[in-house]
Amino acid sequence: MVGDLRRSFSSWMRKADGELMAEDERLQHEIRQFEAEKEKQLQQLVLECQQEYERIKEERRRADVDIQAQLKQIQIEREDAKHKAAEERQLLDNELETHRRKMILEREKFREEYEEYEKERQRIVDTNIAAETMTDINVGGVIFETSRHTLASQKGSLLEAAVSGRAETQRDRQGRIFFDRDSQLFREVLHFLRTPSEPPRPQSSQESEALSREAEFLGVRFFPFPLVFACGGHDGSEHLSSMELLDVQRQGWRPAASMQTPRSYFGAGVSPGVGRLYLFGGQNIDYKALCDMEVYDVLRDEWMRGASLAVPRRNVAACEMGGRLFAIGGFDGGSILTSVEIFDPRTKGWSLGTPLTTPRSSAMAAVFDEKIYVCGGTRGERLRSVEIFDPKMNRWLQSDDPSKASASTPDAETYGADMIEVRSAGAAACCLESLFVVGGTDQAQGVHESLECFDREKRLWSFRRNMSERRMDCAATVVADTIMVSGGQCGDVLSSVEFYKPETDEWQGGPSMLRPRYAHQSLLCLL
Repeated sequence: MVGDLRRSFSSWMRKADGELMAEDERLQHEIRQFEAEKEKQLQQLVLECQQEYERIKEERRRADVDIQAQLKQIQIEREDAKHKAAEERQLLDNELETHRRKMILEREKFREEYEEYEKERQRIVDTNIAAETMTDINVGGVIFETSRHTLASQKGSLLEAAVSGRAETQRDRQGRIFFDRDSQLFREVLHFLRTPSEPPRPQSSQESEALSREAEFLGVRFFPFPLVFACGGHDGSEHLSSMELLDVQRQGWRPAASMQTPRSYFGAGVSPGVGRLYLFGGQNIDYKALCDMEVYDVLRDEWMRGASLAVPRRNVAACEMGGRLFAIGGFDGGSILTSVEIFDPRTKGWSLGTPLTTPRSSAMAAVFDEKIYVCGGTRGERLRSVEIFDPKMNRWLQSDDPSKASASTPDAETYGADMIEVRSAGAAACCLESLFVVGGTDQAQGVHESLECFDREKRLWSFRRNMSERRMDCAATVVADTIMVSGGQCGDVLSSVEFYKPETDEWQGGPSMLRPRYAHQSLLCLL
């Protein structure tokens, strides 16, 4: 029994071992199949990844080729556009130059036609005058008998127009020409017309002013050429009180009466029709800011005291508008000013004006488009901004920076634009309905030789032809259709003078002043 059990158990064990071995063999076979399948799948995955990588690499290469081709095309198009723009700009410049030359020729043709017309008109006038050589004229109830030739000796005057019949005038009961004016002043004017080689020399400043106003009313000039004065300043060694007068006929300068106080960096102006120069503020020997005013009587060749400013100021900007003089900004010795003072020659006193929006010293001021333009200067840092005073609004308007312009930017009738260059201690002038700024210094202490012109329509500044010399602390004034720039400094103090003609964009040298000077003023007086 036990033997049977042992044999049965042994048989079962052998059978179980066989089954286990068979199962193990099957499992080993499946494992080998799995490993083989895994290896196959892994190889397939690696192959697919490699293929995907190559595909992406090829697509990237193609994309790079396309991008390079597009960039090359863009560069070609950009170069073509630049070339086309340059050609169009050159064409526009050529058209502008052609138009400018055409305008100059037309202006010259018009001038010649006008001169021919004037000659013909004068021939007719001379014929009329010759027909009746003597005439009586009633001035304020006093009868003056004189020749028509004397009254018509200054072309374009009211007297010449009256005796030639070109102007309607009042008549007295006897049919004589009548002026309801001061007879004594007219006597002085008539005496000058009879002996024009010597201008009148009034006995008092009141008589001088009245006589100047009378001559202005009658359209009579006591001097055949504009009077150009160079006043004060500094010669590098001392403050100057001297004044020079440009003799246009002799093309040279000659001395005039010296100021009462040596001064530099002052403001100045001329009141139309009065024959007087007004100098105010500035600094003198001890570099102290001044508030006093000096007045030069051109007819008497004499200086006298005027009304003092309310605030001492040097490096002050100044201009004349509507018969009044404006003292704008400056430095009082302690701070840079925003305040503005206005002098009225009729009341002979100063009043406060609307202050600037930005403190400015060494700024440049000029009247343009019936507004005051104050350009550049310094407020601790040198500026290129512009402020515009509109007398109708009685306020200052800030200029725009063209690079920041937007749809909300105010129009050109109201606002100006910042200058191209930072500019302080230069000069400004308005000539032939254009505004110009010239010379000065920049933030890096460089001295300018450049000239900028403001285009009212485009509301932009543009460069014009440079001066032949760099200048700061120079002076500028308009003489006929040119801008005269005198003196200044650039290392050395200058005595040279240059004339700029806007019509041709050309500079021409003029006669040098008698002595070098900077921080001075140049003034034009028609009298």
